[in-house]
Amino acid sequence: MSLPQTSRSGPPRSEDMLQELRFRICNTDPDTPIMLHEGKLAQEFGVSRTPIRQVLQRLSFERLLETRSGVGTVVSALDPAECGLHFSMLSDMLRLCTRCCAESYTMQSRIQIAAIAELSAKPGNDPLASYFAIRAQFLELASGLVRDPIIAEAHAALHWRAIRWRMQAARADVAGAFAALRNVVSKLAETEKPAGLLACLADEPATTA
Repeated sequence: MSLPQTSRSGPPRSEDMLQELRFRICNTDPDTPIMLHEGKLAQEFGVSRTPIRQVLQRLSFERLLETRSGVGTVVSALDPAECGLHFSMLSDMLRLCTRCCAESYTMQSRIQIAAIAELSAKPGNDPLASYFAIRAQFLELASGLVRDPIIAEAHAALHWRAIRWRMQAARADVAGAFAALRNVVSKLAETEKPAGLLACLADEPATTA
């Protein structure tokens, strides 16, 4: 199947297209086979194939997509039996990140933490979209605190995989997902150093597949 389309007014920025496709991928059942076609996406977003190709390359780098010979570009599969392992790997990676993170928060990171707290308190009209936005901000915030670019990229790939699992749990019980999320947000707000924030995210309980 193909990813659902959304109506738009004017061509979006590459970052907007990237985040939109991330949301669609994360908001779809892991066992649902999904193909992405450059031509169809270019027509939907009102852009040429070049920016679409660049976005798909980024999603492949994040391990959200993969290219299969004779098939095309598809959403990477997730095995429910490995859900626990995926969260364990992310937790280990976040603890590794504490060894090479910034010593103090930048103004930008403090703004991100405040934005996360505000959005978690007032999710908006689409709770699932808000939940995804917060999870994506968690990832961006954590990656921005890591000074080693290789480790930051590895963390992002593991984190996106965990977000896919968390979105499945949120679809089944969005109220429960937000309750757990707010608990994490309150702990983040109390951290004084980036290492504490990363450790807090590492301690967050895993969801179940």
